[in-house]
Amino acid sequence: SSEGGTAASVAAFFATSARASTQLVVDEVQCYRCVPDLVIPWGAPGVNATGLHVEHCGFAIWPRPTWLAHDATLRRSAAKAALWCWTFGIPRRWLTVEELQAGKSGFCRHSDASRAFPPDDPHADPGPGFPRDVYLDYVDAYYAEIRSARETYSANAAP
Repeated sequence: SSEGGTAASVAAFFATSARASTQLVVDEVQCYRCVPDLVIPWGAPGVNATGLHVEHCGFAIWPRPTWLAHDATLRRSAAKAALWCWTFGIPRRWLTVEELQAGKSGFCRHSDASRAFPPDDPHADPGPGFPRDVYLDYVDAYYAEIRSARETYSANAAP
């Protein structure tokens, strides 16, 4: 989580920072791309080179009900993450710290990366209240839409 701000303000910060970046920043109404998918961001030590990063505008102290009240943010991010899963073959599952350390693929929080690869500046975001189950359900639903659209396109494509 960004610890406040809007997608526009956080993206503007990243545009001027030499030591912070991410692929995407999302909030309730917008999504900003900060670096291309194949550019390594300066986001979460230990997973920068192997991860795709989304910054959610919110606070690590938010409890689950507050995160759930920001449904548009969760859905916007999940739609982008589902497309990454489709494009790059990323498994739609949450990784443990041990799985991160072992180089497995899937989803993690910044706090998980900080525990797996202790940085000089550990992070707690997006916090224990982040609704990982709901988020992954959204990712799965958007992934299913992508798969269905692809199958429909393939079935209707000219030979």
